[in-house]
Amino acid sequence: MDKEKEKIIQQMLYEKDAEEVLNELHDINDPEILYVYAYNYNWDNGFEIPKNILLKECCNLSTALMIFYSADGFRYLQNKDEKNDSLKEWSIFIKDLYHMILEKRFIKNDTKFVPPLSKVQIYKLKKDLVNEEYVFLESIGNNDLNITL
Repeated sequence: MDKEKEKIIQQMLYEKDAEEVLNELHDINDPEILYVYAYNYNWDNGFEIPKNILLKECCNLSTALMIFYSADGFRYLQNKDEKNDSLKEWSIFIKDLYHMILEKRFIKNDTKFVPPLSKVQIYKLKKDLVNEEYVFLESIGNNDLNITL
């Protein structure tokens, strides 16, 4: 990733409020910027910005999966049937993202994603998941953008 992209992301992370970031996201069509921004996103700022990232046409599967796991998607995969009224906004967000991934709304590209799961967690999930859900367990790409800014 070049320094100019890093500078854009740092400004979005540390110098702009949520409304400014949402306006700027509207004009961003670079999947690398989306991934690195989402990777560094502070989840205390809510779900609105990640939702907007996921709706971008240039958002790829690696970014979607990274956001899924960053939003505690592993817990959802373990207990898909559990109703969670105390975390209603999270529950809606994670279910919607889960279905978007299964509906193949995101393209695969060379952005690297490795599920943040241990071998034991993967083994346990494989017993509960159906074949189409294995997308949540697969590694993707070679371009490592896990850059902390």
